[in-house]
Amino acid sequence: MASPRALIAALAPAGLALSLTACAPAGGTGATVDVGYEKVIAAVVLAESDAGGRAFDVEIEDATAQVHVAAGDRAVEVDVDLAGPTVTDRRDEGEVESEDRAALASASTTLADGIRVAVAAHDGDGSVAEVALRSGADAAWSVEFVDGGTVAVAVADGTVER
Repeated sequence: MASPRALIAALAPAGLALSLTACAPAGGTGATVDVGYEKVIAAVVLAESDAGGRAFDVEIEDATAQVHVAAGDRAVEVDVDLAGPTVTDRRDEGEVESEDRAALASASTTLADGIRVAVAAHDGDGSVAEVALRSGADAAWSVEFVDGGTVAVAVADGTVER
């Protein structure tokens, strides 16, 4: 007869694998998943290189970063698989709005740097859901975290706006 310890030791890995699988997010749901800021920054840098411009918006959905890049006067959406990161798709989205173009032209803080500053100022775990350029007189990177927190970082000088 096998000892209970041996039986538990043999079955424990199967139970752990089953519980981890049951807790994993389902694919194809369109839901935002927890993605560490480092992966988002890597996706932004890759998308900027791929499109030849500056990122001004990013949304995370199903482990894909949809990065909007201003390449000249055109907006290009670059989809980046965060597991790689690798570019999976690229689409021309038309002209960049004049307010966004003006905000980017005056920005000394990149979107990637805005994420870094926001993560340092945020009390949560750093899982980024979305980053948007807030244009106008007080242009800022609005970094939204999965936990619901939001931090705004001025594009002009990288200061945190409360």
